[in-house]
Amino acid sequence: MKLLHCLNSPHIGGIERLVIELAIEQKKQGVNVSIMLDKSDGQFFDYLKRQNIPVLYSGIKGGFDFNFSTYKKLKNRFNDFEIIHLHSFSPMRNIAAKFSKAKVVYTIHGLSKNVREENFLKYNIREFFKRFLLNKVDYFVANSNSTLKKSKKHYGLSHVKQSVIYNGIPIKEKNSKVNINLSDELIIGLVTRFTPRKRIDRLLVAFNLFLKKGLKGRLIMVGDGINFKEIQGNVKDMNLDTFTDMIGYITDVDQFYEKFHVVVQPSDNEGFGLVAVESYLHGLPIIVFEDSGGLKEVVELLEPEHVVKSEEELAQRLEFYYLNRQNIEKNSKNRINYAKLNYNVNRMAVDYQKVYDTMIKL
Repeated sequence: MKLLHCLNSPHIGGIERLVIELAIEQKKQGVNVSIMLDKSDGQFFDYLKRQNIPVLYSGIKGGFDFNFSTYKKLKNRFNDFEIIHLHSFSPMRNIAAKFSKAKVVYTIHGLSKNVREENFLKYNIREFFKRFLLNKVDYFVANSNSTLKKSKKHYGLSHVKQSVIYNGIPIKEKNSKVNINLSDELIIGLVTRFTPRKRIDRLLVAFNLFLKKGLKGRLIMVGDGINFKEIQGNVKDMNLDTFTDMIGYITDVDQFYEKFHVVVQPSDNEGFGLVAVESYLHGLPIIVFEDSGGLKEVVELLEPEHVVKSEEELAQRLEFYYLNRQNIEKNSKNRINYAKLNYNVNRMAVDYQKVYDTMIKL
């Protein structure tokens, strides 16, 4: 089977990392897999090149590129593959895939409206094309039930084969027991991109409430993004800078997971949220919000008490872990086994292979 994954770029982000790891696993399982990019700049490009996975380039210059010459070349490229697996929307790419000889699988990795400010006309034109073309793919995959529900409401999809395939990540062999640092303060971790959708403001409010109770804690925030400086300003304005470390972007996140007592992801409308799986693989509890979408699905199955409705409830859960730090590792083995069983990249690759096989047989 010749399979082509299509990405915009190997830039830092959950989707990009996920697709590259999926392709690596598929190669291990004997699939003839390639990746197509619109552009090569991005933090994951060198990592991708080291995997000896063929990298192609689409020639697409932007979301509204309709160059006919580029379209013809792209369509001819697609004809060399049996499966074109799209992971983001581009009118030209979707049209070229549709009219090629290949079967087209489209995975939507998240959907939420009004997350960022956009040009009204461009937004509506893009969504018009997107609604039309997503209803023309051979198979539609969502990374959570929440994402699928929103997608069906927004795009229809009533006549498209569809299913939910949860994300998976490579599983490193680790001990099944976690040794928690029993310091006199609660170490709260956040690992995320700094964007408005991540709702870091909710965590700051809850952390402030936690400290006002006279409890001891330190907030360690790992990541970078468009509103990093804004959050930095908020931390200072709330007089939390003495109790907060803002690390920025790093590649070795494991060193910080090993310091955390508990992880918080305060975002809303997540498509999936790999941070929950990563936290569980480190044996750590993670607290999320009721409106966190696919992230809630991961957490609720194992620890429903860690799904909160407000900043006040989050502060209460943090207080619970402050008072019970010695018990954090008690459930670490269950968390690790839960993540290994349900959210490993091998399982994801097998699930996708079933979809590909179904498409080829049609």
